[in-house]
Amino acid sequence: MTLSLPSGIDAVPCPDSMNPLDTLMWRCQSEPLLRAPLTILLLLDRVPDWDQVKSDHARAARVVPRLRQRPTSPSLLGGNCGWEEDPEFDIGRHMRRLRLPGAGGQAELLELTRHVTAAPFDDRRPLWESILVEGLTGEDDRQAAAWILRIHHCVADGRAISFWLTRFLSRTCPPQPSRAEPGPPPAQRHRHLAVLTEAPVIPPPAQPEAGGLLSGRMLRRSALGAARTARRPLDTALDTARTLRTVGGMAPLPVCKPSPLLRRRGTERRLGMMNLPIDRLRAAARAAGCAPSDAYLAALLGGLRLYHTEHGASTGDLPLAVPLPLPHRPGAPGGNRIAGLRLAGPLNEPDPRRRMAAVRDRTARARDAFTPGGLDLLLTLLNRLPTPVVTDLVGRLGRSHDLQASQVSGFQRPVRLADAAVTDAHCFGPAPGCAVMAILVVHRNRGSLGVTLDTAAVTDPAGFMQALEEGFREVLATAPQ
Repeated sequence: MTLSLPSGIDAVPCPDSMNPLDTLMWRCQSEPLLRAPLTILLLLDRVPDWDQVKSDHARAARVVPRLRQRPTSPSLLGGNCGWEEDPEFDIGRHMRRLRLPGAGGQAELLELTRHVTAAPFDDRRPLWESILVEGLTGEDDRQAAAWILRIHHCVADGRAISFWLTRFLSRTCPPQPSRAEPGPPPAQRHRHLAVLTEAPVIPPPAQPEAGGLLSGRMLRRSALGAARTARRPLDTALDTARTLRTVGGMAPLPVCKPSPLLRRRGTERRLGMMNLPIDRLRAAARAAGCAPSDAYLAALLGGLRLYHTEHGASTGDLPLAVPLPLPHRPGAPGGNRIAGLRLAGPLNEPDPRRRMAAVRDRTARARDAFTPGGLDLLLTLLNRLPTPVVTDLVGRLGRSHDLQASQVSGFQRPVRLADAAVTDAHCFGPAPGCAVMAILVVHRNRGSLGVTLDTAAVTDPAGFMQALEEGFREVLATAPQ
C-alpha cells in the first residue's frame, strides 16, 4: 500500500464482479458485529477550499469507476456479487461538511470518526462517503481540519484504496490541471453475464473459454441448478448440509485458546491513535535480528500483556491474525487480494527482544504452512451457504482471534487535499469478531497507529491505550542509542 502519486494514468480498471472474499464481506453486512468499514483519517494544516475539494472528488469519481458503482446480488446461488453503475449517482450524496463540537481536539475528532464509522452503508448507492471536518484545533491553536474517507472493505483492500487516494490528493497547490480525465463512463455490460463470468463452480473450478465467457454447457448447467434449487428445497437443504461438512473439514483449527479477559463481543467500538518513531522501531527490529513487522507485533503483544496484568488476568499465548497480501490481477487494482496468517502470540514473554524473536519464528512457520488454493476453495464453498449460516461461521472464526494487526505503507512525500497540506494519516479497520484491530501506517519518517476496540471485550479503552503505549516503549527501548 504505497501512497505514491503516479502520473499519466487516466482511468482505473475495476473488475465487473466481486471475488469470493469481497462477496463474503458484503454478505456479512447483515450482521452488525461483522460489518467491515475502512476509515481513513487525514489531518490537514488548514481548512481547504470547499469548491476545490468538490472538484477533486468529481475528478476522482470519473477516474475510478468503482466510486460510481453499487453492489448487486448474484444471479445464481453460490455466485459472486457484482457491481453496476448507479444510474442516479450524485457526488453530493457522498460528501459532507461538519464542524467539531467543543474544544475541537483529538478526543472530539475520534468520537466523530467513531460515529461516522458505525453508520451502515446504503446498498442502493456506491459504498463510500467523504467528510470534511472543520473546527479542529491545530498546532499553536491555529484552525486546522481533517478529512474522513469511509469505504466498505468489499470495495477494495488497503493497497487498492491507497492507489485510488492518489486521485483525491495532489503534490501541488492547487492540484495540477494537467491530469487527463476520462470521458463519460462506458456503457455497462449486462450485469448477470459479468457475474457469471467470474462465478466459480466447485468442483471443479470453471475455466473460461477464449473470449472470457463460460461455455454454453456450463451456463446451461448453472441455470438448471438454479431451477432445481427453486423446485426442490429438500435437495437444497441436503446440499447445504454437505457443504457445511466440507467447510467444517477445511476450516482452520484454533491456534490457541482466546483470552478469558477479552472473551465478550459486542457492536460498540472505540478508536485510538498514536504516532511512533518508525526509525527507532526499525532499529529495534534489526538489533533483535527481526523484521520491523515482528517488532510491531511484539509491541502490540507487550501492550496486551500489560493490560492483562493490570486487570489481574493470566497471560499465556494470545490468538492473532495478520494479513498476507496476494498479487492483484494485472491492471485491475480493486477488490481484496489478501489472506490471513493465524498464530499464537507469545503474550507471556516479558522480555521484548525474546518476544520479537518468538513472533518472527512463529510467523515464519505460519507462512510456510499457508496454502492459497485452499483459501479460495473455502471462500467459494462458504458463499454457497445461506447468509445466516455464513454470518454464524464467519463470526465464530472472527471471535477465535483476539487481535488482528496490519502494517501498510503510507505517504512517502508531501501531499495535499486541495490547498491544505496533509500533516498525518491514520487508518481504522473493522473489528469483525476480534477484540482489537490495529493498523500501522508507515510514512517516510514516522508511523501512525490506528486502533479499533470492541468495548465489550476491552472494557477499559483508556487503560488499554496507556498499556499499548508502554508496550511500544518497551520495544523502542531496545534500539541501540
